[in-house]
Amino acid sequence: MIRFDSVSKRYPEGREALIDLTFHVDPGEMLFVTGHSGAGKTTLLKLIASIERPSGGSIEVHGRNLARLRRRDIPRLRRDIGMVFQDHRLLMDRSVADNVALPLVIAGIPREERASRVRGALEKVGLAGRGRDAPVGLSTGEQQRVGIARAIAGRPSLIIADEPTGNLDPQLSEEIMQLFLALKATGSTILIASHDLPLLKRMKQRVVVLDHGHLIDDVAAREVA
Repeated sequence: MIRFDSVSKRYPEGREALIDLTFHVDPGEMLFVTGHSGAGKTTLLKLIASIERPSGGSIEVHGRNLARLRRRDIPRLRRDIGMVFQDHRLLMDRSVADNVALPLVIAGIPREERASRVRGALEKVGLAGRGRDAPVGLSTGEQQRVGIARAIAGRPSLIIADEPTGNLDPQLSEEIMQLFLALKATGSTILIASHDLPLLKRMKQRVVVLDHGHLIDDVAAREVA
């Protein structure tokens, strides 16, 4: 599903965000990326979605070499990647349903199918019947669920999440992670950047560890303790 081969990322000011990363992610796998603030977690996710380009090495997603990806093909790549953010990035002047439907509108999905997919996505995240609500009236945890519903409405095979529990208390964090586990059970490949080590240990999934841009550890799910 994803393959990094000696990937580096240097920003224009000279900062080395990632240095010689090599690893792969199998289809249907759930992988956590952890490390200190500034270790390179967010940059790694941005490279997968072609929000950033690597300075060196090669990245393959769905068997496609991203270095050869033309700019006009990037939206097509992203349609098969669901992205979840720490700050939700919801449109507060739109309904919950409108927020979830946004990527479907951009993709040109017909109205009736959009409505069906939105209902299905909200049901999966435990918000069935809340489509007409305004995001501002939801709790922080519910807003994050809307963000996840938006990410999965397009039925992507790959979901990437950047600190999705960073603003949540421990109980809500656990609930959100259980949602991701349920998505994994349906066959989705999931990458989550998180610095919450106790939570990662409870999840018992594969963990890669970054330190100042270097990949310093790759712990198999069976070895997480």
